[in-house]
Amino acid sequence: MNSTTIIQETELKIIETEIDNEINAVLNTPDCIEINNVTVSFKTPKGVYTAVNDISLSVKKGEIVTLIGHSGCGKSTLMNTISGMVKPTSGSVTANGKTVTKPGPDRGIVFQNYSLLPWLSVYRNIYEAVDSAIKGKSAAEKKELVENNLKMVKLWEHKDKLPGQLSGGMKQRVAIARAFAINPSILLLDEPFGALDALTKSSMHVELLKLWNLDHREKTIVMVTHDIEEAIFLSDRVVVMNNGPAATIKEIVAVHLPRPRNKKEIVHDPEYMRIHDKLLNLLIDKFSIEDIN
Repeated sequence: MNSTTIIQETELKIIETEIDNEINAVLNTPDCIEINNVTVSFKTPKGVYTAVNDISLSVKKGEIVTLIGHSGCGKSTLMNTISGMVKPTSGSVTANGKTVTKPGPDRGIVFQNYSLLPWLSVYRNIYEAVDSAIKGKSAAEKKELVENNLKMVKLWEHKDKLPGQLSGGMKQRVAIARAFAINPSILLLDEPFGALDALTKSSMHVELLKLWNLDHREKTIVMVTHDIEEAIFLSDRVVVMNNGPAATIKEIVAVHLPRPRNKKEIVHDPEYMRIHDKLLNLLIDKFSIEDIN
């Protein structure tokens, strides 16, 4: 065995150790979210429709978990049981050690449609959220909080614009800054980048991870997406849902890729390609020739 081979094997062992340490650090932290045997059913004119059925899932503090699956598989329904906007028909959801019964400031939400108030400026959209959610801070402290978060997403110069004067990517940054400004321990993202072009989406992924890292990975993130590449790049684990109705968890795929992740380099990583192929196989319905004909 020559010296070059020995060096390469040593470097590989170091990388593997670093990855194991990152994974163990996540696994050994307390659970931040506990979904216990949750079923959600709705009454419809045609009878009872069950969106998700008997789902259990634990999410660690500081973990990024993505829910992925076909349209109608209950991804958003499941995430909204965490937010408190949807009450389980049976089972329970616990967030930060408390049973979820309604929305709360410990759980920030970012929607695909931004949900910005069109008559308020960028600054006021964030300030009103901070003023409503955070008690016990002075007006000066709240203003500082808004300013810091707008600067973090590079929108301070646009603070006086109305949402209608912003691009889609800028609106999304406002929505993310608003969610971070109320300082929730749990951040819920419902296809937040789905309507963005590929370049803007890629930039937003990096900005989101920067904010997460600035918070020393204290925030727990649960995200709904259809995008496999997005799920792999951002996540510690990807939860693949079965098709609805009465959707369940098909499989949970761990993403054993070290952070920070470089978008250009990661796609050539054998582990990335393995995870990508696995998720693709889990999501694609395989039809026989007879079925197609």
